[in-house]
This record gives sequence, structure tokens and C-alpha cells, in this order.
Amino acid sequence: MAQHVVETTGLPLPPEIRFRLLTPKEWRSAGLQHRERILQRDIADLELPPEKINAMFGALRISSAFTTLVWPLVLGQTIKAADGRTETTIVPRALHHSGLLADEQCLTQMIAHELVHHAQAEARSGVIWHTFFPTERKISKHGVAVSLEGHASWADQQVTTRLFGRPIDHRQQAPRSWRYRLHDSIPGIRRLGPPREAYEQGARLIAHAVQTHGTDLVNRAWKDSALLPATEEITAPETWCRRIAV
Repeated sequence: MAQHVVETTGLPLPPEIRFRLLTPKEWRSAGLQHRERILQRDIADLELPPEKINAMFGALRISSAFTTLVWPLVLGQTIKAADGRTETTIVPRALHHSGLLADEQCLTQMIAHELVHHAQAEARSGVIWHTFFPTERKISKHGVAVSLEGHASWADQQVTTRLFGRPIDHRQQAPRSWRYRLHDSIPGIRRLGPPREAYEQGARLIAHAVQTHGTDLVNRAWKDSALLPATEEITAPETWCRRIAV
């Protein structure tokens, strides 16, 4: 599967791929530590007033409290660990509730999706995309989500088509547990992660760019956050392609 990801995206994977299986508590702790490292880097890099820093620490604590409700919905989360390596953290119980353990094709789709995130991280090494202060860093927050998740969604559809003869969509195919459906029905729960539109609109954006200009053009964006799609370019892919082609 790794070779399919490389051939599809035109991006190399890191020499070693790390997937960690965690309990829900361990998964929440790993995610919180990851977000704290991002915030600490923001504080070190940016001249931020104390009130902004304190407000962000408060928001981080509040959002972290809600992860007890989110974990059954998260199939995999690719983050940067304390040692600087990219890793995908997975809660096996979440895979059970999402139905992926009962469907090999959907599990394959998830693994392909997260492998793409490893390739993205390798490609953008040294370039800051994740931040709690996108305005101060002049980064398009929407553009980040659309690029990361849209690109991975487009790629996992290509990979599963190669492997199974058709694109696999776990949202339509995997049998969800009652607990998954219960948590998914909590109002606003999906706001704690990338919006569904980031996956769908982003996949269409990347598909157009690859079909008309090839993967080399798309892969330019990983090295320069200024090449992320602006909000208006997400639904006007050719405008984005012309801009980054210059």
C-alpha cells in the first residue's frame, strides 16, 4: 500500500512509519501534548500579548475536556510526537465503534489516508502549518485543513480504487456502533475537528489540480504556506492552479 501512496501523490514517505495503538486516555494525553507543543512554539516565535496567550491556554483546556466525547469518532490522528517524528495515534476501540474492524476495505482506506499525512509531513519539513495564531503567521487556516484533508481524501480514493477496483468510503460502508452514532449526534461535536467540507471540497480541488496540471504542481504547496488555497480559490481550483504555477 505504501508504494501506491507514493505513486499516487508523487511524495516520498519517511524512512520509518510509526503507528501507535493507544487507550482513549493515552490518546487524549498524546493529543493534548501535541497541541501544547504547538502553542509553546507559537509563544516562542511570535510577539504575543499576555492576554492572548492566557486566553489560548484557557481555550486549549476547554477543548481538551471535550476529547472524552470525541475519541470514538476519530479513526486516526497523525501528529508530531515529542521526539519530532510524525506518528499516527489510533484507539482500537474507536476502530470498533466506527466499524472499521469489521470491514477490511474501510480499514485500508483509513491507513492509506494516514500514510498520505506522513508523506505530507515529510514534504513540508521545516515549514510551519499548524498554529493557534494563523493571522499572525499569515497562514490560511481554512487552506491548511482543505489541503491536508482534501489531498489525503483524494489520494485514499485513488489508492483504494487501485486495490479494490472502486473508491472506498467508510462513511457509507462501515457499520457504526450505537456509541458512535450517539457521540456523532452531539450538537457541535464535529466542530472540534476539520469540517466535513474540508475533506469534500479539498478532494475536488486536488482532483482538478492533478488532472489538469499533475502532482508536481500540487506538491509545490507543501514547501510554502503562501501557496495554500485562499478561501475563494477552494471553489475556483483553476484560479489557485494559475497562482501557484507562477
